[in-house]
Amino acid sequence: MIVKLVEIKDSGRPTLGCDEVFVNTEHVVCVRPTTPTWPSSILMPEGIDHNTQFSKVFLDHGQNGIAITVVGPPALIESKINTAKRQLLKG
Repeated sequence: MIVKLVEIKDSGRPTLGCDEVFVNTEHVVCVRPTTPTWPSSILMPEGIDHNTQFSKVFLDHGQNGIAITVVGPPALIESKINTAKRQLLKG
């Protein structure tokens, strides 16, 4: 199943970049809490403040892996992933 998450990334500008990302739940290896270390001068995207919790999601990508930083604590990300996996197809 696919879930929509919000990825935060350093765009090299004074403001952090914020993008929607669609993740295949079958490729999630683990989810860990993370405290990004961005310079204090960097501005957060609208709707996100310095008290917001972030998680690092590790995805399987063949021999390599991909790690993305997403908005939300690990428990919230885990519940989104597990809810998507539990949805039944009606047919």
